[in-house]
Amino acid sequence: MTSSALPPAATDPGAGPASDVLALLTALVTCDSTTPTGEEETTAELLAGYLAGAGFEVDTERLAPGRVNLTARRVLGSGGPTLMLNSHLDVVPAGGGWTTSPFEPTVRDGRLYGRGAADAKGPLAAMACAAVELARAADAGLADVHGEIVFSGVSQEEGDSAGARHLVAALRDRGRLPDAVIVGEPTGMRLLTAHKGSVRPVVEVTGVAAHAATPHAGVNAITGAAALITLLEEYAASLAGPGHPLLGPPTCTPVLVSGGEAPNAVPERCRVTLDRRLLPGETQESVLAEIGAVLESFNSGGHGATAAVAECAPSTGGPSETPPDHPFVLLCRRALASEGADDSLGGLTVNCDMTHFRAAGVPALVCGPGRLEVMHAVDEHIVVAELEESVRLYRAILTEALGTQGPAWV
Repeated sequence: MTSSALPPAATDPGAGPASDVLALLTALVTCDSTTPTGEEETTAELLAGYLAGAGFEVDTERLAPGRVNLTARRVLGSGGPTLMLNSHLDVVPAGGGWTTSPFEPTVRDGRLYGRGAADAKGPLAAMACAAVELARAADAGLADVHGEIVFSGVSQEEGDSAGARHLVAALRDRGRLPDAVIVGEPTGMRLLTAHKGSVRPVVEVTGVAAHAATPHAGVNAITGAAALITLLEEYAASLAGPGHPLLGPPTCTPVLVSGGEAPNAVPERCRVTLDRRLLPGETQESVLAEIGAVLESFNSGGHGATAAVAECAPSTGGPSETPPDHPFVLLCRRALASEGADDSLGGLTVNCDMTHFRAAGVPALVCGPGRLEVMHAVDEHIVVAELEESVRLYRAILTEALGTQGPAWV
């Protein structure tokens, strides 16, 4: 699908956000932007056409075959801060078991079904519509706002966050980091100011090969891995406790196991991949040191097998947090409260691209339509009324951030 296939309501400058957002999201969901098998260019093209139609200066940067970053800018009034609306263009594989085709969006019972409907094309569509609506209002003299809106759709958040990493580095090099960022993920439009990070060490257990008919002549790496997993479970249990007030405790979970060389051989090697979730204050280095201590204990067990971290599998990145009393957080809470919406703060137990903005010193939080429980799930969906409502709430935040009234937050 190309931008010319976007439904008319989403390209008509006079259309309202409620008519725009469902049409725009429907078009976006038809695009298979799966990481790693799909492509993001068509998704970016749809958004680019919609934003350019409202006077946004659009740039699409190709990072790899089928992989792009989209950036759209619009200056409103004179002076003022720069606020970025950010989310990702890609989606996870759909898998099987869907009631309807995952890339043929279907509305039933007030919900739009399709892969990416919530994670995160719903937030992308709502952010784009809110930005366009405010720009139209400013052009018509109906909104007194001053500053720059930057919309960014980034690549491969569901993989290694290559898009956000590249974007933040490029903006920093050019001295164009925004004053604050809202990262769009399905939070039910609740403001999430902290999220866990992840590191995924791949532990290789090494034994001694032998014929399967003479197992006593070797050291079974798979049996060794089973013993190691028991130690890792004890380590995971030691992490339990109250943890972070918004995120709870850190976790450590074995997620992949592979091993053995032949059906008639004592396996010499077995690999166990761990998913270790980090809290703010923890680092990859500190966590790998903890896991290293577990491996040292295993290696001194006298069973003949040894274990070491061979590599780390890709992850989005580390944990991050914006202080709950930061002026930008208070601004967002004020904007939602003014619309009668929930202004309480929460935390995200998964990780997302917020971490890269926070690492660059940019205030950031996560907020978007959709529900966390449908992320990566079969029959992913978004409630249409909530999607439409999110446009109004995003616009309220934009107006508060770029408005001439109220305390300074930059």
